[in-house]
Amino acid sequence: MLSMKNLKSPPSYVFHLLPNAHLDPVWLWDWQEGLNEGVTTVRTVLDLMDEFPKLTFIRGESSIYEHIEKTDSATFERVGRMIESGRWDVVGGTYNQPDTNLAATETLCRQYERGLAYFDSRFKKTPRVSWQADSFGHTPGLPNIMRSFGMTGFAFTRPARGQFPMPEPAFWWECDHSSRVLCYRQHYVAYCSERGNIGTILDHTLKEASDLPLVNVGVLMGLGNHGGGPSRRHIADAEAWGAAHPNVEIRYSTLHGFFADLENEIRTRKEIHVPRLRGDMGFCLRGCYSSVMKFKSVYRRAEALLASAEATQAMIATSLDKPHQSLGEAWDGILFNSFHDILPGSSIERAFDEQLALAGLSAHQARKARFDALNQLALQVDTSVPPATEPDRPTDVPLLVWNPLPREFRGWVEMEAPLDYRPLKGYTTALNTLPLSLTGPNGEKTAFQEIATEHGSMRDAAWRKRLAVHTSIPPLGWKVFRLGYRDKAQKIAKPGKDACVVTRGKNPSIRNRDWKLQVTPAGLMKIGYAGRNFLGGPGTMKLQVVEDIWGSWGGMEEEKKSIQLEKVIESWAIRDHEILEEGPGRASLWTRWKGRNSWLELTYQIGRDAREVRVKGRLLWNERSARLKLVLPSTGPLTMQVPGSEAARNQSGHLPCGRWFRRGIGETSIGFISDVLSDVDTTATEINVTLARATRYANDVPTPADVEKWLSATDCGELKFEFWLAPGSANLTHLAQELIEPPVVVSTSAHPGTLPDTGSLARLEPDHLALLAARVGEDGNLVVRVQNLSKKATNARLIFGDRSFPLGILYAFEIKTVRVETAAGKKHINGNSNGRFEKKPALVASPRKSRTGAIFQTA
Repeated sequence: MLSMKNLKSPPSYVFHLLPNAHLDPVWLWDWQEGLNEGVTTVRTVLDLMDEFPKLTFIRGESSIYEHIEKTDSATFERVGRMIESGRWDVVGGTYNQPDTNLAATETLCRQYERGLAYFDSRFKKTPRVSWQADSFGHTPGLPNIMRSFGMTGFAFTRPARGQFPMPEPAFWWECDHSSRVLCYRQHYVAYCSERGNIGTILDHTLKEASDLPLVNVGVLMGLGNHGGGPSRRHIADAEAWGAAHPNVEIRYSTLHGFFADLENEIRTRKEIHVPRLRGDMGFCLRGCYSSVMKFKSVYRRAEALLASAEATQAMIATSLDKPHQSLGEAWDGILFNSFHDILPGSSIERAFDEQLALAGLSAHQARKARFDALNQLALQVDTSVPPATEPDRPTDVPLLVWNPLPREFRGWVEMEAPLDYRPLKGYTTALNTLPLSLTGPNGEKTAFQEIATEHGSMRDAAWRKRLAVHTSIPPLGWKVFRLGYRDKAQKIAKPGKDACVVTRGKNPSIRNRDWKLQVTPAGLMKIGYAGRNFLGGPGTMKLQVVEDIWGSWGGMEEEKKSIQLEKVIESWAIRDHEILEEGPGRASLWTRWKGRNSWLELTYQIGRDAREVRVKGRLLWNERSARLKLVLPSTGPLTMQVPGSEAARNQSGHLPCGRWFRRGIGETSIGFISDVLSDVDTTATEINVTLARATRYANDVPTPADVEKWLSATDCGELKFEFWLAPGSANLTHLAQELIEPPVVVSTSAHPGTLPDTGSLARLEPDHLALLAARVGEDGNLVVRVQNLSKKATNARLIFGDRSFPLGILYAFEIKTVRVETAAGKKHINGNSNGRFEKKPALVASPRKSRTGAIFQTA
């Protein structure tokens, strides 16, 4: 690396001052105060810009602009004039500054799509430099996402050098494919300035820059964290410092202007070699990956539900030429809640009460849109049932089962329906002897296993029945089942040697061909797979409560003790158990693990042909300054799903994890898939999953359990989650998709239809493509976003009805948004009009001559 000391005549420096005002819309305050502070800060900055004609300003986050537009039109017009003058720089391209380690890939994509569309619609501006002042580390998949929306630059400050050393402030961050993003992390550690330390910041920057070859140097300037922006003293002190350092040009700049000069310098000065990075940007403030799990669980379920529901209604609306509902408001709720002090769990309790309500709104709107769409589909499908066999006897109940995945689903589906409008007589003492009939498409008899209903009422009455059915559902398609009762039991072939087997007693077990789960005499759960211990060592799963005195963010200085918790307070054991399901098709074992103050119910379930063990958890948590860890003995390398990519990690301490991880090599590796859990840490012989964490809200100092007892501990109360165990050789991505996007069962009325009782609307090929999103575009055509989840280039296509649409070549983990000509151009939009921001981003050329951020049109 070339040093300035080795140059014969060092050029003068250009310090690009970047006035900014980082603003957390939610943190130590609620969203109402945060958004209104955005108005106050912008007014103040505009007045200062009028007073100092050379002053510039950078502002991202379209949510702030939108709030100003709604509440203060005069200020919004002033912003527009400053943008036109070139002094106000619209940056970032996102709706807000999200956490990128915990939000889903599609949520991060939607951040850019939403923000870019707004900035284009209001200012005819398309930011190309992404901006994250304060997010707590960045997913290795972020370059894949940024490049797919045309981002060429990325400015950030966290993680700082202490957590993530890089020799230069500027470096290339490479995608999994051939694209890359130019990144810049300023020399000074903080994104905000104190009132009187501009001189100190500039001195530090000059000292650090003197050993590096770059002439163009970025320097952030501005008060904050609650807005603020640059001050008159900042301006005076910067000018005084510049006068005392004539070899340094002090220039008020914009982020786009700075990156343009930086890129030009790198391009024209051949002696400069910019470092390259592929993979993790690092982590910081790691306690936030498991803080306020009660919010994270609601958010992550709502996030997955919304993307799936939107795709469902889009496929149905475009296939059947039916109306669809805009889900813009629901998406705005998810995007707002993905902010880096909300989703990580670092805000005050009152704020979380309000954000939970917002997450609930998003989930409800998603469910309603999906319900309406499936009812539209059901009206077209043949759901007719056999006629009643005698007067006043009800007919079978038709149940439409929908598969939201773009590939075939094969597994277990649960369905429940009433058999009559009144309880059936004659079976009060033998409810399970009531003869049931379940038929699939074309009247085919379908095997099932009766399981417990969700209610505990009228236990002596045969009325509602719930079944577990092993079946296949076509991709983005449906299958109709008909449930009723008969005078004689339905005869179905027995499952044979692969049937599930249950053993009762003090140490009960459940097993199928591959799996065996047994309660040990020590009160632990031993798990066997294919005749060996599934887990390492003794093969037993454990639960431990460990002391965790650290605040919302963990250790503010990344203290080793804060990321490597070692003091075990309790080791829990199974104190009660019961076999809940016993049958040839499926078996389940309920266990209760107990400590002094808290307990956890884990219900283990296996199926006849199951690739996985499904575990449902219900935790009653009543601890302080502690976390509950699920301990899985294991060894070997660790790979995990992260937003936008996969990551191999060997760091100690707490790590953010996506929907799955794999530990080990080959056949003996273990796979773990979860719906809401996101924090893991490893030792040489174990991997630990955090189930709950009892810290204090918005707290940044170590606080033992017996200190300030009146402060609320996070997560007290009931928490629910689900995780699956599978061999690491299984397709964990597919299993994760099935966990978070399971088949949907809708009871419907019986009637003939123009569509058969089983069918498919669309599918993606090959099946390692992920359907991140599907929606109806403004012209009535289908817009899909897909990602290649393999490490090899693949030729992708969408089969829609009887037509095949080529999507082009997608490289490793590349994301592409495609408009598919599926409609005649009709527009069907009901409800909220937030969908007006669903414009395509501008086309951006990539080095491969593909337009990796564009919406491609295919006919």
